[in-house]
Formats: sequence, structure tokens, C-alpha cells
Amino acid sequence: MWDQIKASFKHSVTILWARVVAVAGLVLMAGQSLLADPNVSAAIQSVLQPKFVPYYVIAIGLITELARRRTVDR
Repeated sequence: MWDQIKASFKHSVTILWARVVAVAGLVLMAGQSLLADPNVSAAIQSVLQPKFVPYYVIAIGLITELARRRTVDR
């Protein structure tokens, strides 16, 4: 089973990570109308506080670089 999963991403963590980020973007895009509801928006903002957004972006960048460095010498 794991071999099939790895093969679908061509044994590349970078490709896997790119697809995870793309799916997250699609989910956010699809949920835009849901986010317009003030009750839902307030609940999400209490969990994902806007002051932490820069840290999320930094974490995404670090994960991307680590995934790429994993195979850079191959």
C-alpha cells in the first residue's frame, strides 16, 4: 500500500507537499461562503488568530525547503 502511495507522488516529498498545499487552497476557496458567516468566522479566528499568520507562512516555507533539500543531491 505504501509503495502505491509513494509511487503516486513519484517518491517525492516535494510533490506530496505541493499537493497538500494545493488541496488546502481548494478547501479554503470552497469554504469562502461558509467563512462569510460571522459566527463561523469568529470561531475560526479564535483558533487561527491572525497574529500567527506570519508564523504559518514561515512554517510552510520551511517544510517546503526541507522537502526539497531531501532530494536535491540525488
